[in-house]
Amino acid sequence: MKRILIVQPFGIGDSLFVTPLIRTLKERGMAERVDMLLGSRTREVFERNPLIDRIFVIDRDKLKRQGLFRTFFEIGGLIFRLLKIRYHVLIDCSLSREYAFFARFFLAIPERIGFDYKKRGIFLSRKLSLPAGFSGKPVAEHYAELLRFLEITEVDCHPQFFFRAEDDTRRGKILSDCGIREGEAYIAVVPGGGDSWGKDASFKRWPPVFFAQVLNAFRSRFPAKMVIVLGSGGEFRLGEELLEAYEGKGVNLCGKISLVDSAAVLKGARYLLANDSGMVHIARSLDVPCVAIYGPVDEKVYGPYPRGPAYLAIGRSDLDCRPCYKNFRYHSNCLHRSCLRELSPAEVIQRVYQSDFFSVVSSRKS
Repeated sequence: MKRILIVQPFGIGDSLFVTPLIRTLKERGMAERVDMLLGSRTREVFERNPLIDRIFVIDRDKLKRQGLFRTFFEIGGLIFRLLKIRYHVLIDCSLSREYAFFARFFLAIPERIGFDYKKRGIFLSRKLSLPAGFSGKPVAEHYAELLRFLEITEVDCHPQFFFRAEDDTRRGKILSDCGIREGEAYIAVVPGGGDSWGKDASFKRWPPVFFAQVLNAFRSRFPAKMVIVLGSGGEFRLGEELLEAYEGKGVNLCGKISLVDSAAVLKGARYLLANDSGMVHIARSLDVPCVAIYGPVDEKVYGPYPRGPAYLAIGRSDLDCRPCYKNFRYHSNCLHRSCLRELSPAEVIQRVYQSDFFSVVSSRKS
């Protein structure tokens, strides 16, 4: 039985890929305690997880804004709190040197497991070579490989997202305010996503009018009371553009509800239509069927996982330049963005109709 600290500073999708590791460690009786060290954006992903004992957060944006003196004492206090727990194992998913450095020289953690990307694993005691970044197989399987250093070779990679009873109560209130009664079918759509790409988030976004055209076509195949648009406050405009072109009823909740409330609303949706985003992986963790649109990123690596007939990741396969996202970099100087702009709604509709997607959706209850 070990005390384990897991570092995961990245976004929602990467955070969910870690949840199978936590579950496996607890189920195998290998972890007396599992704590998380996170970035500021993903606390909500983990704070309801009953398998996690404590969460620590490093808000890098806040540290940049405040003075050096205050930052020194804040980081020092965090190190002191971590040191008191006396961890046996660090699982470092950060792809950087700094966490393993502090774990070795300040926290005295003997086992430090992680990825060796661009020789950044110098302070790890056991490392998994990652010469080309995540490639060749789904990211979830890369994460699962880290447990082989703890002599665990079989991991169920299905992600998990947990709720509390009050989350379902709030979901009922949100849906009621939208005019949706219990049992009525509704569809979730995410025309935004890509916040982790900052100013280049648009590189991951299919045009909102394309989403509307697909939803209009799907209405005849699967009628629903309403479309609910989910996303951040900065994506509200995208939601409005989508609903202006949509022929049915819809409500734009971008920026109006929290991540957990968005996940709770998604939980009851008949299916999700979305860009490559964290919401796709939340949908997979909740077993909500989804159609996800992929542009620069390889859907075979970063798509919903585990794969299945109700979890479609659609991207163009006829472009030599795609996927351009490799080694955690993309062609930010791309002007044509053909991977998204020339992926037509008609092609997406055809690929969905050729699959078993709607046979699964039709059998799903909210």
